[in-house]
Amino acid sequence: MIGTLILSLTFKEALDGWNKTFTTGDASYISNIVTDDFVFRPTYENENLEQVLVWATNTTAVLSDYKVIHEDNHSLCGFHSVTSRENPEKRTKMVYASLRNGKIAVYHCHEIIPVSYTHLTLPTKA
Repeated sequence: MIGTLILSLTFKEALDGWNKTFTTGDASYISNIVTDDFVFRPTYENENLEQVLVWATNTTAVLSDYKVIHEDNHSLCGFHSVTSRENPEKRTKMVYASLRNGKIAVYHCHEIIPVSYTHLTLPTKA
């Protein structure tokens, strides 16, 4: 019989921490799941924990539709949706977190941009 892996932090627990900070404005939900030297890596530039907590406690974002790709005691990876009053259209984000001692040390979060093929001209048969 193969043993069950006990995770120090699951993908759902991590996203719930972010979501609770977003919806309550209470920074402790994120602070409790990240390292002191935490780095947030969105699509364009890096942010430290202090910078993240400023916007995370003042956003109207709501996360939903969690989809786990991978989780173990070293990393978490998956997708989630996000909406906000400022941007009500549901968007999809892909996230990857590197863990250290059961907490998130580095968090990558990138928006998945829908691809539109309506502008393409398909070749015709000769």
